[in-house]
Amino acid sequence: MANSQEELRDLSPEEEAFRVRVTRAMLRLDDWFETMRQPEGYGGPVVHWWRHSLRYTGAAVDWRYEGILAGYARLAQSQNEWRWRDRLSRAMEDVRRSQTPEGSYRASRFEQNPGTHGTPHEAAASLGLLLALRSGRDDDWVRDVVGRNVDHLIAMYWDDGRKTFNDHPTQVGFVPNKLATLAETLIEWGMLVENEDYWVKAKAALDTVLRYQVNEGPWIGAVHQYAPKGQEGDGRFFPYYNARCVPALLKAAQVFSNPAYREAAEAILGFLDKSMLVNGSWPQVVYASGQVADGPRWVAGSADVLRAYWLSGRKVPERSFLRLLHGQMLSGAFSVAEGFAGFRVVPAWYDVMPVTGWNDKVLRFFAEWLGDRPLPVQEPQKMETVDGAVRIAGRQQARWVETPKKCELLARDGTPLYRWQKSEPWAWVDSPLIAEG
Repeated sequence: MANSQEELRDLSPEEEAFRVRVTRAMLRLDDWFETMRQPEGYGGPVVHWWRHSLRYTGAAVDWRYEGILAGYARLAQSQNEWRWRDRLSRAMEDVRRSQTPEGSYRASRFEQNPGTHGTPHEAAASLGLLLALRSGRDDDWVRDVVGRNVDHLIAMYWDDGRKTFNDHPTQVGFVPNKLATLAETLIEWGMLVENEDYWVKAKAALDTVLRYQVNEGPWIGAVHQYAPKGQEGDGRFFPYYNARCVPALLKAAQVFSNPAYREAAEAILGFLDKSMLVNGSWPQVVYASGQVADGPRWVAGSADVLRAYWLSGRKVPERSFLRLLHGQMLSGAFSVAEGFAGFRVVPAWYDVMPVTGWNDKVLRFFAEWLGDRPLPVQEPQKMETVDGAVRIAGRQQARWVETPKKCELLARDGTPLYRWQKSEPWAWVDSPLIAEG
């Protein structure tokens, strides 16, 4: 699909039809986001490869706010509609209200919510605030909130001896994709406050990313997921997390006039090209040995991978874009993944769990991809009820139901196993089959 950063030109009928399709999908997603709001912000359960957070369903200021803020900021900037400005203002206030006296954000650990001190999640939320300013907002309080959060993250994670950031305040170890998110935040913050001290630390973080990029062999361009004790990489290459490194590298190449960062981003895209599967998805993990952990394959999260292609100026893989669009459910949300419990006709219930912190990535990608053209006129979108068969505990079948007010997992006889009223910060669970971790 074409990169919409190009100059505005007349679209062919096929291009216009596809743009209308993306617009309709985005508006349905926006309507679903409205059902996920609580008084303190966007809530909901979390499903992740590492673990799940199913009981805590309250508002959380983690990386979901990067995509929500950046997406609504882009729409507020490009479209003269009150709703996008309203959505943006409200989300900014969510972050502001959530900040603790020390500078953290409440419930910022995503799959480990409701804990705080989440990386890269707190940096991502601050990055979203900084990007919100591009929509024309001039909120002085953003400087105070982001400044306190950034300085707190530096105090917690900066390793002055090694001149880079650790992944844990008391342990040596580097996670490149988290470093990239923090670096992008530091670059934007340094530009805003005109303080190059933050750029020094951003460069240090990105140089650590480059240190763990493969320079030869079959997986050239891939970046190791983790470097325990700051030594060699762990031999695991996650296509999704590799894609998350690309925006910061491209930003650094531009701001610092250093082509090495763009070359690193292009090399990652080469790895993504090579690891892409036939249906346009990517495996969860590619190991240095050549083995692959195939599932789950992200659906909503794949928007970040497509965005990496788009930002680089490359053609977004058409089959991947179409796969993403096909992943939209009746609710308007996009499914989390496919293959959480193997690839069968009936999905696992974790596959279709509606997760705000994955769907924000779709909102942002669509808003940016649609660009500055006025959106096609669309009728208001209202969420439809989801009611479909899912699998739990391997092959046992159940039903997943989502309405604008609640989510339920029901046994075949109708017995509730999991229930979340969307207005509530905690879900009700009554089954040993519902695993939190």
